[in-house]
Amino acid sequence: MFPRSHSTIRYQLTRLVATCVVPVWLAAAFLVFYAYSAKRDHLNSTMLETARAMTMGVDRELASVEAALRGLATSPAFSAGDFAAIHRQARELAAAYPGADIIVADATGQQLVNSYRPYGTPLPRRQNSETVARIFQSGKPLVSDLFYGAVTRRPLIGIDVPVFRGGRVVYDLAMTLPPDRLASILTALKLPPEWYGSILDSKRVVAARTQNPERGVGAHVTPALNRAMARALARAMEGTAEIVNLEGRPVFATFCRSAMSNWTVAIAVPKAAVMTELYLWTAWAVGGATLISLMGMIFGLGMARRIAQNIQALVNPALAIGRGELVPAIGGLSVKETGDVAAALVQASELLQRRARERDEAEQLLSRTMELLQQETAGRLRATEELLEKERMFIQQSRQAAMGEMIGNIAHQWRQPLNTLGLTIQQLQLSYDLGEFSRELLNHNVKRSMELIQHMSRTIDDFRDYFRPEKEKAPFNVREAIDTTLSLLEGSLLYPHIAIDVVAKDDAVIYGYWNEFAQVFLNILTNARDVMMEREIANPRVTITICNANGVTAVTIADNGGGVPEEIMARIFDPYFTTKGPHQGTGVGLFMSRSIIEKNMGGELTVRNTGSGAEFRIEVPGGAPA
Repeated sequence: MFPRSHSTIRYQLTRLVATCVVPVWLAAAFLVFYAYSAKRDHLNSTMLETARAMTMGVDRELASVEAALRGLATSPAFSAGDFAAIHRQARELAAAYPGADIIVADATGQQLVNSYRPYGTPLPRRQNSETVARIFQSGKPLVSDLFYGAVTRRPLIGIDVPVFRGGRVVYDLAMTLPPDRLASILTALKLPPEWYGSILDSKRVVAARTQNPERGVGAHVTPALNRAMARALARAMEGTAEIVNLEGRPVFATFCRSAMSNWTVAIAVPKAAVMTELYLWTAWAVGGATLISLMGMIFGLGMARRIAQNIQALVNPALAIGRGELVPAIGGLSVKETGDVAAALVQASELLQRRARERDEAEQLLSRTMELLQQETAGRLRATEELLEKERMFIQQSRQAAMGEMIGNIAHQWRQPLNTLGLTIQQLQLSYDLGEFSRELLNHNVKRSMELIQHMSRTIDDFRDYFRPEKEKAPFNVREAIDTTLSLLEGSLLYPHIAIDVVAKDDAVIYGYWNEFAQVFLNILTNARDVMMEREIANPRVTITICNANGVTAVTIADNGGGVPEEIMARIFDPYFTTKGPHQGTGVGLFMSRSIIEKNMGGELTVRNTGSGAEFRIEVPGGAPA
């Protein structure tokens, strides 16, 4: 592996200063962004308020014109059909609105009166025939879009009101205004020098403009503004956008639609005018951050140089400690922390000297303790060997007891076949003496004798299999193991006759040693037999139950022998404990049975008294391991 490089204190402090400077730059960037956002939000708010004010001014102007026309529409001259009087009254009203003309037209759009021309002069049809048709259809006042007059040939804006007679519309009374009059409303608000306003009709055609009106009036708004207005006005009566104007310059635009005329007032500010102030502020912020960063780095380098000198002064004392030398007092350090380290090095040197002495003393003590520990370990090993020897003796005694029990069982198993075999042989001799000996009798007795001999041979095989040692655990059927053990005890259970009931609720399988399980079962059943014989129980009975529950196989052996006395219940599994005489039991059967179940099969062996006797319960994990 390559050795890891180590950086200097100066380098680390420089990095620390740089790390501290980074937040300054981040803060400056945030402030610039915040200033830009605040400036833009303030600008949008101011422009929107101005647009609202302009919209209200336009609405007031149009409302005043509509009110004047409604008053003229009530003139008796309309009922009398006196158009000369109407022409005179129209001129009087138009005088109050410089540049305005008043027109009276019928349903076809034919002009009947035009204040711009002397009365009686032939007049053409109106150019905005759609507006005339809507007046006669709806009977409501309306404001037209920008159009060119049929007589004056100049761009005009029309405010039309219906003239009723007999409850129906008979004439269209309109006042046409040049866009300049609306532009004067924008000019009256005294917009800042960089700002300019526009009034747009319902088709988004520029009707009035405070900047370059000769170029803008009559032109459609830019596609970008048209899309922005379509999106915003679909949800509300106003909105903002960043677009390129008719002159091709980027601007911030705010627009507000009139609820009265469906016209829109738009305010625009060149983006460059807004950004100039922000750029200046940004320059100051960047310059200040740069100056602070340079001052921090210079200050950090100076501190790094001084700290490095103080740390270098600690090298020789540290090496002296490594050599085991006593370090004298260190002076001339200007940094408090390095002075603290120097004092700590002196203390460490003194402490190491003292610890060296204590170490020597501890090594001597450890040597003596090790000798005592070896002696104690040897004693414990001897005690362990004695315990193992006792356990081996327990096992040997258990096997001898089981062997003796099995020999007794063999005697019981062979007694009746041997008696029968003896009688068969005597029958052959008696038949020969009586002269009744025949081939058939010989064949019958030979066949019977061979059956008895084969039965005794199978008995020998069963006992031999019982005592054969098993090297590995294997799954075995609990019912089959119990049936085999009962067959070995068949003879010893006849006198007295003990009824055996086996209740197998489940087809249980145990993973372990078959012979050891059979030995445990044999010990428990033999103890039950001896107790019932000793107490001369009438109708002795043993009930064996096999079941599975929660992955555990449980086998219970319950007798009606009166139970275990409560005073010895806690001791029956102790080694060498027995209630039999010194020549009838060793007291290791139940002790070894619990050891086999718990240590070799990972289960549990318990006992309790029932109403009529004792019940031993064996619980072992069922099935084979996964």
